[in-house]
Amino acid sequence: MIPATKTLAITLIISASFTLTNACTWVKIPPEAEQVVLLPADRVNQCHRVGQINSSVRANLIGSIARNADKVRNELDNLARQQALQMGANTIVRQSIVSGKGTYIAYGCP
Repeated sequence: MIPATKTLAITLIISASFTLTNACTWVKIPPEAEQVVLLPADRVNQCHRVGQINSSVRANLIGSIARNADKVRNELDNLARQQALQMGANTIVRQSIVSGKGTYIAYGCP
């Protein structure tokens, strides 16, 4: 049998590691990619379509323990910004995010 203090210590270590892992943002983007704008589809009427972007990140920490949805969305958006920049686009429109996979359309806007 494990003493109560040892069990408590193990529980605290596991909880802390989940909290720290969930707090981390894994995707960092260069400053120029931060200039790529995320807009809703109804705001790109005057833009030309450059292409489609697919990005993915880990949606779960361990097994079925889900990561923070806002962090996953932000990381997918940042990856899409980087790809849009490489394609010569300056705007993205998010199409969908499902299970850590994001689909975007890249546009060149005036």
